[in-house]
Amino acid sequence: MLWAKRSVSSSLARGFQRCILGATLSIAIVMVLSAIASAQQQPSGVPAPPQPPNQPNDQPQDQSQDQGEAVKPGKANGAPYSMRVTVPLVTLDVSVLTENGYFVPDLKKENFYVLEDGVPQTVTGFSERHAPITAVLLVEFTADFSPLQLHALRASYRFTKTLKNDDWAALILFDKHLHIAQDFTQDKSAVQEVLSRMDLPLSREINMFDALIDTLDRLQQVEGRKYIVLMASGQDTFSKAVLDDVLKRIEQAKDTVIYSIDTGRGLHHLQADNQMGVFARMTGGRVFFPVSEGEYGDAFRDIGQTIRNHYVLSYRSTNKEQDGKWHPIKVTVVNPAESVPGSKEDIGRKYQVIARQGYRAKRPGE
Repeated sequence: MLWAKRSVSSSLARGFQRCILGATLSIAIVMVLSAIASAQQQPSGVPAPPQPPNQPNDQPQDQSQDQGEAVKPGKANGAPYSMRVTVPLVTLDVSVLTENGYFVPDLKKENFYVLEDGVPQTVTGFSERHAPITAVLLVEFTADFSPLQLHALRASYRFTKTLKNDDWAALILFDKHLHIAQDFTQDKSAVQEVLSRMDLPLSREINMFDALIDTLDRLQQVEGRKYIVLMASGQDTFSKAVLDDVLKRIEQAKDTVIYSIDTGRGLHHLQADNQMGVFARMTGGRVFFPVSEGEYGDAFRDIGQTIRNHYVLSYRSTNKEQDGKWHPIKVTVVNPAESVPGSKEDIGRKYQVIARQGYRAKRPGE
């Protein structure tokens, strides 16, 4: 089961001491310590997610979760000393696409120029990844079901046909509640069956914020790279959480990218459309605004190609402060012969570069 947390049995330290023999006193203390780790129990009736296949060991996290140490020399009162400074390892999924949305292969480490807080960073890790998909289809499914939402469901059904044997997929529906329609599975026919027999929902309420936060929380228990395909109108009428809560949770999300498919374009809600775009851009995903069934199919095709093919970059951040602040990142593609991007020979002008917009640094003790 994939949503379950492992629990570890615990025992308390026990000691035996004080043995007095004649005039000589000796004390023997034996202590046995074992780690105590308790995990929150899953709510009743909510399935636990299965572990997707192991991800490559050389593909670290996409924010500063891994830490390294650098030795910083100095002098104190004329005497030399060294100080160890924690250096965050930042790892990014980067997609480079043509104007037509096709992946650009065969780029090298030297083609990428990375800024963090406006400061150039040195890319030390680099690989081109063609990985299996571990994805959640998170679908708004309310009684006010629009024709566009119906197109989205039909397109998502076709999307499941593109899944390969080593891909994992789950289907979660939400109206005013969250419904795990299909837990993680490698059997694409199981997802297709659920999509084909979905009943008409009774509720008109939408809890998109709560549903997205809940899904992000659950995915943190799943190892490796994860993707959320959010199909929704962008509106929320019932959540306890507010937009700021969602944005903070996205900033903390580990190894998770959101792709937004807006199903509410005909409703002319600019704020809702903007929210769908923000969710995607913050995590290095994309947002789509289809208006026909064919365009929904194109969106799923582009998503499948983008998440299967991407580059993985990593660097040791020049910012060594554990300040808990948001650190913006910008990635561009350049001609290696140029020291900075933006020249006439800047090849990045031909392509669309998609990467997460930053990360939130850890605080001391985290």
